[in-house]
Amino acid sequence: MDEYELARRAYALPGRFADRLDPGALADVREYAQVGEWAEEVDLLLACLRGGRRPVSAAERAELAALLEAMGMPTEPAEELDGDG
Repeated sequence: MDEYELARRAYALPGRFADRLDPGALADVREYAQVGEWAEEVDLLLACLRGGRRPVSAAERAELAALLEAMGMPTEPAEELDGDG
């Protein structure tokens, strides 16, 4: 994944998970996305999803893992999220 694709996909994350984040956390995740702080964005998003025990689909886990991998970060935090079924 090139830098442009990483940015495009990371920027889309807040909208994808908006229904599972409280308004304050969503605003923080969006702010990280807007300023290009992708690692912080994904870390906060993962923490919110884990902390709220929010279900995440297999496709969403794969997307988060792909972004983590593209940033050179461990993918386990995404792979360990609660499933949707």
